[in-house]
Amino acid sequence: MKSWFKIISGLLISLVVVGAVTMLAIKYFDVIVRGFDSLRSQVARKKEQYFGADCCDYDDDDDDDLTDAEEV
Repeated sequence: MKSWFKIISGLLISLVVVGAVTMLAIKYFDVIVRGFDSLRSQVARKKEQYFGADCCDYDDDDDDDLTDAEEV
């Protein structure tokens, strides 16, 4: 009997904790999104600092050169 009580009380407490975290996430969703956006922009700035601004920029001219070479 005591083991069932422990299991049920543990499940109830975990359900309450998950519900509380979910409610907080819903309530502060805009704050979470702004924090994520700030983190993403910081990572982009660090990437640009280490690799330069033209790290991953691909020009359309380069693609045209490849297609012209394949046609010949």
